[in-house]
Amino acid sequence: MKTDNKFLQVIITLFSFIGKKLLSVLSWYKQRWVNYTYNKYGEFVYKRALAMIAGTILSFIIVFYTACLLLQTSYYFATYKKEVIYLNHSEEIYPDDNIWGVRGCHTKHCDSDSSLYFRIRPATFHHIWSMLHSGRVFLPDAIGSSVPTGLTRCEVISYGVRMRFTMLLNIYPNILKIKCDETIHE
Repeated sequence: MKTDNKFLQVIITLFSFIGKKLLSVLSWYKQRWVNYTYNKYGEFVYKRALAMIAGTILSFIIVFYTACLLLQTSYYFATYKKEVIYLNHSEEIYPDDNIWGVRGCHTKHCDSDSSLYFRIRPATFHHIWSMLHSGRVFLPDAIGSSVPTGLTRCEVISYGVRMRFTMLLNIYPNILKIKCDETIHE
């Protein structure tokens, strides 16, 4: 019986490609290390080595934050929504991290199918977005506290995936801006 191993071949090819690229980057870095940390007499210079290590760590931090910002920006443009929904409750759920939870519904009468749950959290992307759209730094406290305690019709700018399964993974849509009308009394 002949088995089809196309998936395994793709995985091997992918790891081979990534491995070759990683080896070329490491050999390039090793060459830079040798050129920078040894003087013209072939002696190892500790101050240069510390500077090289500090530069490497700083480069990793910059690359990491830039990659996170690019991923979050792509996520925003892929899932952006500006909509009118009914919000009825907000609370600071993680005070140390300044993260708020906001509950609401698509309709005035909430049920399990129309309920929504959002997060308001500080992030570099949120600060940049807020500076570009309102000229102010993003403050989760100001946005979370703008939701009245009663059922309120609000215009919400948010982004993120809205699937029940993602809530199990602690992934919620994020609110960037809320503008509420009067509280609805029933």
